[in-house]
Amino acid sequence: MYITATGMVCSVGLNAAAACAAMRAGIANFAELPYHDNQGEPIIGAMVPGLTRTFKREEHLIEMLAMALVDCLQNKTLEPSSNIPLFVSLAEPERPGGCAVLADSIIGRLQNKFNINFHPDLSQTIQKGHTGGFDALRTARKLLQDTRIPACLICGVDSYINASSMLWLDQHWRLKTDENSDGVIPGEAAAAVLLQRQAEPDSKIGVRITGLGFGYEKANVLSEEPLLGLGLTDAARSALAEAGIKMHEIDFRISDVTGESYGFKEQALVLSRLMRARRDELPIWQCAEAIGDCGAAAGVCQIVIARESFIKGYAPGDHAACFTSAVLGNRAVVLLRRKGSR
Repeated sequence: MYITATGMVCSVGLNAAAACAAMRAGIANFAELPYHDNQGEPIIGAMVPGLTRTFKREEHLIEMLAMALVDCLQNKTLEPSSNIPLFVSLAEPERPGGCAVLADSIIGRLQNKFNINFHPDLSQTIQKGHTGGFDALRTARKLLQDTRIPACLICGVDSYINASSMLWLDQHWRLKTDENSDGVIPGEAAAAVLLQRQAEPDSKIGVRITGLGFGYEKANVLSEEPLLGLGLTDAARSALAEAGIKMHEIDFRISDVTGESYGFKEQALVLSRLMRARRDELPIWQCAEAIGDCGAAAGVCQIVIARESFIKGYAPGDHAACFTSAVLGNRAVVLLRRKGSR
């Protein structure tokens, strides 16, 4: 299963190429939001520039996702579109401000916006937060075994830039403020990837998904149980086994660690359990350093970033591992491999 096109909209870029170039350059776009913490200080966040803030919350998410889809499909001719399933990763229904109401309508609203039809029976939304995009990959891989399905389109969209989501973060002592340095910078993004059975024949570089793994962590970020990192370790172990490689053969990691110590500890526990050969270092790229926590879009954003690094030749090797940890305990890991010459 190959990634043949990508699109992305976030606070540092309105398309995948611009966003990834900005992240590579270490650019972040954090600014004061029109919201204040309990001390009356402005909350810092990462907003997508240029979008009108008069949109209702649902319309804002649909507009971001539409921009990411246009970016992904601008050079593609895929007919008939009604044979292509669309998967949309959304926030967990339990999360305030996550727009659970969109689950039943977003695909139809996108079809109306673009005047196209995605697969009527297989298209679906996945409300699992950070891991939703990777969960969609699992379904897409099965569907692509059917030659009648020419491609699958995986998307994710989310925003913490609303009062309900930020209040929820603050109530769980997870919002980054002057009083709480161990917290989340709220962000927003939309991303899309096109999956096909084979790489495009005229492409010099193919980016293939070689392993998928899933797990569950009882000691999630809202729990008071001691974190052992078992869920993410299980997910990584399964993905590595499927790809037929060892942890020390991974060249770099991309993670949805949000800036909280919880996420860094979880990554350290995974390495301590799976690394069986000495490595001087295993680089980790953290998207949130540039674009904040993007929730249900985070996993798809990682795939976009990995593919861009492979295509542009600045990835530190041919094997990438992407890690996602959902708030309520779901864990997912995806392994990517670059094939072909630079």
